[in-house]
Amino acid sequence: MRRERRTADRTSTVLGVAAALAALVTLAAGVLTAPAAVAVTDVRTLTPAQLYGAGPYRSDTSEAARAATALVTTDPAGAAAARTIAEYPVATWLGDWTTGTTLTRTIDAALAGAAKDGTTPVFVTYAVPHRDCGGYSSGGFDESTYTAWVDQIAARLAGHRAAVVVEPDSLAMLSNSACDARLGQQRTRILSHEVDAFAAAGVAAYLDAGNSNWVQPAVMAERLDAAGVRRARGFFTNVANYYPTAQEQAYAEKVSAATGGARYVIDTSRNGQGWRGTWCNGPGAGLGTTPRVGSDGTRLDALLWVKTPGASDGTCGGGPAAGRWWSSFAQALVANARLGTPAPKPVAKATPKATPGPAAKATPKPAPKPAAKATPKATPKPTAKATPKPAPAPSVRPTAHRDRAESSAVRRVSVSGWAFDRDDLRRAVAVRVLVDGRTVATTTADVSRPDVDRAFRVGAAHGFRTTVVAASGKRTVCLTAVGIGAGGDTAVGCVAVTVR
Repeated sequence: MRRERRTADRTSTVLGVAAALAALVTLAAGVLTAPAAVAVTDVRTLTPAQLYGAGPYRSDTSEAARAATALVTTDPAGAAAARTIAEYPVATWLGDWTTGTTLTRTIDAALAGAAKDGTTPVFVTYAVPHRDCGGYSSGGFDESTYTAWVDQIAARLAGHRAAVVVEPDSLAMLSNSACDARLGQQRTRILSHEVDAFAAAGVAAYLDAGNSNWVQPAVMAERLDAAGVRRARGFFTNVANYYPTAQEQAYAEKVSAATGGARYVIDTSRNGQGWRGTWCNGPGAGLGTTPRVGSDGTRLDALLWVKTPGASDGTCGGGPAAGRWWSSFAQALVANARLGTPAPKPVAKATPKATPGPAAKATPKPAPKPAAKATPKATPKPTAKATPKPAPAPSVRPTAHRDRAESSAVRRVSVSGWAFDRDDLRRAVAVRVLVDGRTVATTTADVSRPDVDRAFRVGAAHGFRTTVVAASGKRTVCLTAVGIGAGGDTAVGCVAVTVR
């Protein structure tokens, strides 16, 4: 639906998978040798600091780094923006464009680089059958090819410290009418095998949980459980989307509570400016908080840049094909960035040491009594008090989409679309229509739209359509969905319309 496209039946018990992996390791030895593997660990027992070490791995040959080199003479501003993005760790995407030696070299290079600096490489698998259900990023392998491909990846990663973001959109998109029940059964079967393969290899795998404005937590938890989330490290949210981190964490904590305390990661690559009215190449988006290991006492493992900032979501909003580098969009992301406070680099390693024993050794300088008062702040009890803050979901902006804006008659413009606000789904959202910057009408999103209900499970009465008066000639028509709560309004975007 909005992912990388670069040039390039659950089979047995976990023991059976492990045996298959051992054989594959021998077969997969390729041109580039990965660092020596260590004993397989149950990654579900690790702390975030133990899993991520000095943080997520940053590659010197990332897509942004390559773009910076390619654009240096022809597009200096674009090259500068790409260099900024290249300074931060971004996940490595593996799909139907990475097979054979390309696959092994890509994995081995990341493992070697990460081993050198004590970081953890983050990979994304993105080749599931019927990927994106026919959307911008449609494609993927057939089931047997996909299963063998996953087994090869797991074999290559076996025993190494690594994390895998498993198939973005694969579970959340099952709400889409284009994905039928039979596909849902296949997805569950395939993902369950993938979970077991990575678990046997000692690799942290995270399953798809969509985002806070897509599938209800209880429904998402059911899908995750069916796919084996309790055998995996956890799940991920917000991949390639724009929702604010606090909103995503509130949602993720609910999903975690419904899945036995599963851990999670959040994609912050493009959420610096929050929701932009569309998932596809959101106008005005900015880079979000830089990648870092979680340490707030919740089930958060890390904030990651999963989606490659600067890569197009598809041919929407003037963008190139999905996964292609889009220089002007990358520049806007950098210009609108909200990177947060600098990530503490080795602090992630220090957190396990901050147990009562070492703390007692570190505090004698200021005197034992103040130290005794200071240490409880880092103990689980105070953090437990801090976590309820995101629990009540914060006010959010409306979710809205424009379907059509055209001149339907002389001096008339007709617009249609849909909008809802999760602050109160029972109330219809007001939608303002602006022509050349002036509000000419306000309509209400209360028309039946069963397709919206199928996709978002919010009820059907969220559509709108209206016709307004506008002078003949070329006009700029904009729509704004007015927020019901304190989350603000959503700019649905503008379009040029030639009025008859």
